[in-house]
Amino acid sequence: MPSVTTILSATGGNKAALERWAKKNPGGREAAAARGTKVHSLMEEFLLGIERDPVIDDPEIASFWEGLPQNLEKLENVIWAENPAKEGDFGWTMGGDGISRVWHPGVNEEENWGWAGAPDIVAEYKGKIVLGDLKTSNGPYYSKWPGPETPKNQYGMRRAGFMKYQKCQLQLAAYALGLEHTVNIVPEICMTFVATRETVQVFAIQAGTIEKYKQKWLSTVEKYYSEILPAQKAAELEMEAVSEDN
Repeated sequence: MPSVTTILSATGGNKAALERWAKKNPGGREAAAARGTKVHSLMEEFLLGIERDPVIDDPEIASFWEGLPQNLEKLENVIWAENPAKEGDFGWTMGGDGISRVWHPGVNEEENWGWAGAPDIVAEYKGKIVLGDLKTSNGPYYSKWPGPETPKNQYGMRRAGFMKYQKCQLQLAAYALGLEHTVNIVPEICMTFVATRETVQVFAIQAGTIEKYKQKWLSTVEKYYSEILPAQKAAELEMEAVSEDN
């Protein structure tokens, strides 16, 4: 069963731009991944009450963490922080790698068009169930496409921020469907916490908008299984045939 991120990466239209960025920034992907892992660990310990005031020696990590605690502390009754918060809860979600995942068989169960993913946060906010996702980013996210009033020198940054925002909402929609199927939890609010070196952004969408993104996600899954995956398999077979000829 493919992961949510695998499906999003395969169906996203910005792969070429990401490759260009990676070439211009050698080691950038690895550094971003390491940074994200560290900040996620700090988030987990904070939400579980293990370490509420960590000593962070790395100034880079500290800059991304600053501003997150005062937003995370608004969440209550933490159910999930990288893994189920209480030992013994939802034990069937944890794999052999120690990562807890939710999954969904897909709308078309006969075709087995499913997915799996690992949510960051499930908690409560003002009595409502919240599904949260934490991102570290070099630039801000934007919930709206840049309009004609956007300065030319900011257009590219805002467009990239909007595309990242959209991708994150699809990811949350996939996790929301997975949570409902796997552990019978229905998120009422989806929150995105975006930590940059300068600030922390918090985006929230509620039931009606969540449903819209669920439908967009299901369309994305259909595209992946009906178009992208067959094309990938055909390309692999073609490469195998060429290798055999050589």
